[in-house]
Amino acid sequence: MSINLEYYKVFYYVAKNKKISLAADKLFVSQPAITQTIQKLEEQLGTTLLARTKSGIELTETGKMLYNFTAQSIEILDNIEYKFNKYENLEEGIIRIRTGSNLAKLLLYDAIENFSKDYPNIQIEIATGSPNVAVELLHTGEIDMVLTYLPYEKKYNNLMITECTKKEYIFAMSKDYCESNNVNVNKLEDLNNYSLILPKRTSAIRGMFDEKFGNKITNFHYEIAQEQMKKEFIMRDMGIGFIIKDEVKKELKEGKVIAIDLKEARVDGAIGAITFNKDFATFATKKLLEYMNNR
Repeated sequence: MSINLEYYKVFYYVAKNKKISLAADKLFVSQPAITQTIQKLEEQLGTTLLARTKSGIELTETGKMLYNFTAQSIEILDNIEYKFNKYENLEEGIIRIRTGSNLAKLLLYDAIENFSKDYPNIQIEIATGSPNVAVELLHTGEIDMVLTYLPYEKKYNNLMITECTKKEYIFAMSKDYCESNNVNVNKLEDLNNYSLILPKRTSAIRGMFDEKFGNKITNFHYEIAQEQMKKEFIMRDMGIGFIIKDEVKKELKEGKVIAIDLKEARVDGAIGAITFNKDFATFATKKLLEYMNNR
C-alpha cells in the first residue's frame, strides 16, 4: 500500500487540533480540502479514523493508534522543514573558510563586514593554510570555501572556481633604492640588472608571472609568497618587487615608492573563490560569494 505522506500530515494536524478549521489554518489549505484528504486516507486504510461530534473531532480507536504512530515522525519532519527554512532564509548557518592573510585583506574583510550586517546569525570560521591542502578539505566537505589567486587548476568535478576581482600588479621600488642604484628601465629585460623581489615558485601568482613574462625576466634574487613581506623588502630598499598595486598605494601617493613606467610591466591578476558547485554549496556560502563578487 502506497499512501501519500501528505495525507498523514493532514490527519496529524486534524487529530492534534480536534478541529478541521484549525488544521486548515495551520496547513494554509481550505476546510473542504482537509475533509477530502481525510476521506481519501480512510478509504485507502479501509477504516474510520475520525468521529465528528458537536464539540469537534474525536479519534476512533484506530485513529488514536494512527496518531500515536505518526505524531513523532510528523513532528520530526516539521522540525526539519523549520530548520531548512531558517538555513534557506540565512537565519542560521555556518561558513568555514580557508585563505591566506593577504587574500583575506584583498577580498574577504569588506565582504564579510557587509554580509554580517545583513545576516548577523550566520557563523563564520576563518583559518589560514595552503590552498592545495584547503581544497582537499573542501572536496571532502570539511570546509565551504577556499580563497586563492587565479589561475588555479581545477581538481574535482564537484567544485567550481569563481573569479571575484582583479588586482593590478606592478614592479615597484623605494625611492631610495631607485636613487642609490640609478635605476633605468627602458624594457623588461633591463629589470634583470637589479635585485628583484618576485613571487614564490609553485604559487599561482608565479604561474601568472611566468606566463606573462616568460624568459624575459630571469634574475630571481628573492622569492616571497606574501604581499606584505614583499612590501617590507621594498621599503627596506632591497630591490624591485612585483607586487599588488593596492599594497603600496599609500606609499606611491606619498612618493616613497616608485613604479616602473612600462606598460608591459603591469599585469591584471585575478583572485577568486573555490566552492562546491551551485547545486551543492550552502545557502550562506552562495550568498557570501555574491558579496565578494560585488567588490
